[in-house]
Amino acid sequence: MKSQMRLAAMTVSLLSASAIALAQTPNRCPSLAFYGNAAASGLCKSLSPATQNLQVCELTAAQPDVHLTFGLLPNGVNPPTPLHLTVRTQANNCEQATNIVRNAAGAFVAQNNALLCGVNPVSYVQRMNAQAIVPGANGQSACRTAFINAQAGGKLTPAVAQSYLNACNTGGAANAACP
Repeated sequence: MKSQMRLAAMTVSLLSASAIALAQTPNRCPSLAFYGNAAASGLCKSLSPATQNLQVCELTAAQPDVHLTFGLLPNGVNPPTPLHLTVRTQANNCEQATNIVRNAAGAFVAQNNALLCGVNPVSYVQRMNAQAIVPGANGQSACRTAFINAQAGGKLTPAVAQSYLNACNTGGAANAACP
């Protein structure tokens, strides 16, 4: 009887831990859809492959280096990385960042509006908020449509586009497909 009770307690404990882990998996769909639309429009000059630990959207092609980064998956040590804006300058060997969050109205907001290496993050956040988000089309989710459009427009290689299309399939909360 005691062994059955222990087994039942262990089963409940494992199921609870699994449910908590799934509940803590962040919804990465908004960042994914934004990246796809930003790539399609040219706001993102380039995107790193979604198969890397961090997904990088280059906002500038020259100095200062300004880019957005977020992490789709834990790298085995750290949890997924929240969306943030990073500025790097070679001239004064500077690198600074601020997290980017969405407010109640759904607009992007920098958690810190102070200058980053002499660059005003607000102007980049305004560009992010001006980015149109295309709805899903032809039976595809909004997330997948964005990357399909970016590839069709020659903004992404087929391999990079496919890595993000795959990410759209599991980027939602609890690893669900993105809408």
